[in-house]
Amino acid sequence: MSNMHLLKIFQSQSRFFYTALLGLGIINSFTFSVLLLFINLTIAGKPFPIWPQYGWLIFFGLLAVSVVTTKVFQTYLVKLTQQILYGFELNIVDQLRSASLSDFQKLGSERVYTAINDVRVLGLVPEVMIVIVNSSIIVVCALAYLCYTSVAGGLCMLGLMLGMLIFYSTRNKAIRKNLGKVRDLQDKYHKYLLDLLNGFKEVKMSSVRNRNLFTLFIKANRDNAKALGQQTAVRYLDNELIGRYSWYFALGMVIFVLPALFNMRVQDYIPFIIVVLYLMGPLSSLVGIMTHLNNINIAVERIQSVEKEISTVSVSDSKPAVLPCKCPRFESLRFKNICFEYTDHLKQKSFTVGPISLNINKGEIIFVTGGNGSGKSTFMNLLTGLYQASAGSISYNGHPVPLAEYNAYSDCFSAIFTNSYLFSENYDGFDLRTENTELMHYINMMQLKHVLIIDNDTKKIDIGLSKGQTKRLALIYALMENRELLVLDEWAAEQDPVFRTYFYEFVLADLKSMGKTIIAVTHDDHYFHHADRIIKFDYGTIVNDQTISKVSKVAELDQLFV
Repeated sequence: MSNMHLLKIFQSQSRFFYTALLGLGIINSFTFSVLLLFINLTIAGKPFPIWPQYGWLIFFGLLAVSVVTTKVFQTYLVKLTQQILYGFELNIVDQLRSASLSDFQKLGSERVYTAINDVRVLGLVPEVMIVIVNSSIIVVCALAYLCYTSVAGGLCMLGLMLGMLIFYSTRNKAIRKNLGKVRDLQDKYHKYLLDLLNGFKEVKMSSVRNRNLFTLFIKANRDNAKALGQQTAVRYLDNELIGRYSWYFALGMVIFVLPALFNMRVQDYIPFIIVVLYLMGPLSSLVGIMTHLNNINIAVERIQSVEKEISTVSVSDSKPAVLPCKCPRFESLRFKNICFEYTDHLKQKSFTVGPISLNINKGEIIFVTGGNGSGKSTFMNLLTGLYQASAGSISYNGHPVPLAEYNAYSDCFSAIFTNSYLFSENYDGFDLRTENTELMHYINMMQLKHVLIIDNDTKKIDIGLSKGQTKRLALIYALMENRELLVLDEWAAEQDPVFRTYFYEFVLADLKSMGKTIIAVTHDDHYFHHADRIIKFDYGTIVNDQTISKVSKVAELDQLFV
């Protein structure tokens, strides 16, 4: 990522950016040149050549113009930077919410966290750019003045500065490389932290896991980051130290070497001494600002890398969907030779599910079973449109579902997955008040009347519940979506035996009477007689699709209570 690319980003947000930059450059170039001329003429005891009696007015007038111009440009730059920052941040989140589940899983949430943090680094741009522009202008004006005073002396100073520039550029490449490594370590650090926070109970259940997570991963990561950070900081300080004292070296060259080389008189090399002293501040600022500039460039690289990865999404909200936002009444769903393949590049493994062909009809209760790794979860993700098939087709009510319409297709399902998540805010806009009879009916159905804490003012329900109660509340929310297709992934696993029996014996029948079509992953074989069909998965394919007749159900019930 070059600095020119950073400038192009600003130009893309404001067509007046280069004009404003050029205007600041012209005004400040003229101002700093005249100020430098004032200083040298004053030391030489000569009056200002134009309106000498108003020299003081010209001096302070130019200074005021420079301050006002810089202030205007700085304000403009702050607003533009915040606009870019706002755009980057929202664009990442907007693209992310449109990404498929498989895209998100490949990307990893830790990279998203790091990218969002990188966006905040762009807030340094106004300070960095003002320093770069003003300091560069002073350097150019000073060199031009030296060449005007003495071509040979000016070229010597130019050569010295070019040598320092090459030196800094070489060292800066190594510094930026280290900063990139530090950012990679930050990605992994966020991953380890998420493992600690999301798997806290599992961490506490094993002293070996607890120790290894901290010692071999988190601490090792931070040790590496600390070592690289120290090395980078020392290099930055070395640059600043060398940069500061190199100008004292240049001052010695002006005092002792230039007069001997070019037979200069005192009055000839005094301007050089003044210019060297004049340049010390701006050049020190340029060297000092390199830390921020590197961080900004790396941040932009990382942000655009994440944007690029999530920009090629499988689903686009901008494309029109044949399926309306509110799904048509469900009649049938058909999978025809559906296949899905996922490649884990880190583990160099490939997982394949399919081909899967089946029909789901209105009002069915379908139990999905199979061992671990048999393909059940992948099937549920394909069924609900979270995964996009690599081959085959899905038809809803006899109409094929194109890839561009997966968002609308997913809206036809209410789903509760194994590791379901309850939001702390009411993002669905449900009427979560005790006055809502529908809500209270579902709460009674889930036997949570004396458990849930409902805030009528904020329309929120407290989610400080047990795992089983959380699943019940999730089912209440799913029912309030009023969708005909209900997907349950190991929903009953966390329920106590009494409520589990109640769920299979009564709740499922109530849901069916409400017109729901239920597809549930379950291992509760004692309750299989409550299903209309049992679908068994093994090695990524359906090995058995059994329809349970009413007669067999009665026989099974009789056998069950014998």
